[in-house]
Amino acid sequence: MKLTVFHSLSLAALISVGAVAVKADEAMDGRMTYELFEHTVEHADLAGCPPEFDPDTQFCRMTLADKRAHVFVFGLEGDQPLQAVKSYELSEGLPAF
Repeated sequence: MKLTVFHSLSLAALISVGAVAVKADEAMDGRMTYELFEHTVEHADLAGCPPEFDPDTQFCRMTLADKRAHVFVFGLEGDQPLQAVKSYELSEGLPAF
């Protein structure tokens, strides 16, 4: 029984890795879509974006890395392409929008 569960979990892991690899191939045209970002980058959803971005046409997600907060800005239209990345030093805390 334990061996069967192990094999099932191993197969699930391989399928997941394969799905990510297929999605990565889709990005080979040089564009990052939100779908690819959503499945491959750990992030936090933001209620809003920095003031210079239009909430009617864009939405934002944030990552923390290298002692900075990185805000990724995606368009709402089509396949929701990445339009900008803005980084903030964390020495003053998390950015508030």
